Amino acid sequence: MLIRHLFLFEVIPMKSCFANIIFVLGMCVSLSPAAEPTVKEVRQRDGNSVIEITAADGCELASYTIDMARHHHPATGPDDKLVEKFRSWKFGAFLCFNSNQYSGAEFCTSKDPVKDFQPTALDVRQWIKTIKDAGMTYAVLTARHTSEFLLWDSATSRINVMNSAVKMDLVKEYVDECRKQGIEPGIYYCLWGSGWRPNPNARAIILAQLHELATRYGKIPYFWLDMPHHVGWLAKDLSQQEIYDALKNVNPDSIVMFNNTIGDGSVVKAFPTDVINGEMCSPPAKGHEPYRVVDGKRYYLPFEYEPCSQRRGTQLNGQWDFAGAAWFTYGSGKHFEASTPLPPAFLYQRIRIAYKRGANSVLLACAPDHTGLFRKEDVVQLVELGRMLNDPSLAPPESLAAGCKASSSGNWNPGYAADKAFDDNPATRWAGAKDTKSGWLEVDFGKSAMISKAVINEGWDRVRKFSLQYKVGEEWRNATEGTTIGANRELTFKPISARVFCLNITEATDAPTIWEFQLFEK
Repeated sequence: MLIRHLFLFEVIPMKSCFANIIFVLGMCVSLSPAAEPTVKEVRQRDGNSVIEITAADGCELASYTIDMARHHHPATGPDDKLVEKFRSWKFGAFLCFNSNQYSGAEFCTSKDPVKDFQPTALDVRQWIKTIKDAGMTYAVLTARHTSEFLLWDSATSRINVMNSAVKMDLVKEYVDECRKQGIEPGIYYCLWGSGWRPNPNARAIILAQLHELATRYGKIPYFWLDMPHHVGWLAKDLSQQEIYDALKNVNPDSIVMFNNTIGDGSVVKAFPTDVINGEMCSPPAKGHEPYRVVDGKRYYLPFEYEPCSQRRGTQLNGQWDFAGAAWFTYGSGKHFEASTPLPPAFLYQRIRIAYKRGANSVLLACAPDHTGLFRKEDVVQLVELGRMLNDPSLAPPESLAAGCKASSSGNWNPGYAADKAFDDNPATRWAGAKDTKSGWLEVDFGKSAMISKAVINEGWDRVRKFSLQYKVGEEWRNATEGTTIGANRELTFKPISARVFCLNITEATDAPTIWEFQLFEK
C-alpha cells in the first residue's frame, strides 16, 4: 500500500520537496506495521517547537511548527463568548467509532489497520443525518482511541485509516458532512504515552497529531481530550497547559475540554479546561457549581454530561449511572456480544435530571456499528429521544413514587436504604441485606393512587423471580409477576388503585439491588 501523505496543510516544505514526494509515492511502499515514522521535536528558545517527521527509510515526510509560547486560560465569567457558544449546543452525539467495533473491546489494543477496521457499508452522511434528525447540534468523533488507530491521513503513523480496507480520511469526511448539515464538528483524541501503550517519544507524537487535527480541516470548534491526568496515560514530559496552548494558538475560538473522567464534576481533576464534565455521571444533587478556584484564580466552567445510549453486560464502573454501559455500538454477527440500545424513556430520565442539576449540554455516546452504519433500532432510539427532549408533550411523566415514604426488608448499609430507589437519582440505589437472595421494597403514597405501569432499573441482573404487589387492607395481592428484571424492565397491568405497592423479590443470585423503582398512572 502506498503511504499517501501529500502534506497540503501547514507543512513547512523540506529540501527537494518534490523529489521527496515522488520518492514517498514511488518507493515508500509495503512497509510493515512496525516500520513507523520517526517523530522528533526540536524545542526553540522562544517557547515554540518544531516537529520533524521522517519515514523508516529516511524519507522526509513533514515538519510542523507549533506555537506554545503564548499562554491561555479558561473563561472567568458566564458572558464569555466560548461559554455562550457551548451552552447553545445543548445536545450532541459522541460518535464513538474506531477499531473497537471490530475488536469488541471498549479499551482496544490491537494495531493492525487492515484486520482491525473493515466497515462494509460506511456512510458518514447517514451518521450526521441521524443525529440531526435527533435534534442534536454538535458531534464529537473518536479520531484516536486507545488502540492508536487514527481516522485521518497522518504523517506520524501508518496505523491509520489510509492503510486499512477503507482508504478515506474519515475525519475530513466527517467534518465536511457536519458542515454541510449544520452540525458543529468536534474531535476526540485519547492522550497516552506512559504506562498505557508506553512510548518514550509520546510528547512529540501527541503534539504533531493534535496539530494535524487542528490545522487540516478548517477551524475545529471543539476538542475533547481524554485521560490527561490519569496515572500512566499522558506523557510525563507534556503538560495539559502546553496542549491547551498549542490548540488555542491555532484557533483561540476552539473549546478545549480535558476529560474529568468518571465523577460528578465536584472536583476539578484536569486543568486548564474550558468545560468540566461528568462521564456517565450527572452533576451532584445540589447542582453544578460553575465557578471554580484553581491556583488562587476563579474560572467559570460549564458542565457537559456524557451518558451512553448502549448497554452490554452487567459491569458497573465506579459511579456510573447504570451497569453495562457501553460507549461503542457493537453489531451482531461478530465473535463478541452485541450491544442493545437503551429505551428512550430511560435515557430521557437521566438527561432530564442532568439538565435540572445544571448541565449545560449532554453528549450522548452513540455510533454506527461495524458495518459503518447506524442500525435501524439505534436510529429509532435517537429520533424518539430527540422528540422527547424537544417537545414536552411527548416526554414520559415523572414517577408518582418519587420522594414517597419507603421501606424494605433490609439493606446492605445505611447508604443503600430503601429511599434510594425512590429518589429520582439514577446514581443511587437500594441494596438488600448482606448474605440474602431475596427481599422486598415498599413504597407508601400516603393516599390511594391509580397505577398501571412500573419501571424497574436493577443492578447486576440478579433477580430470578419477583412479583409486583399492592395492599388491600392487610392483604397483599399480585398486580403482575415475572422472572428477570435487568437494567430496565417495564411492566404494564390493569389500573389498580392502592396506597401501598411492593416489589417482592423471592429469588435472586445474590443480594438484590435496585437503582430506581418507578410507578406511573399509565
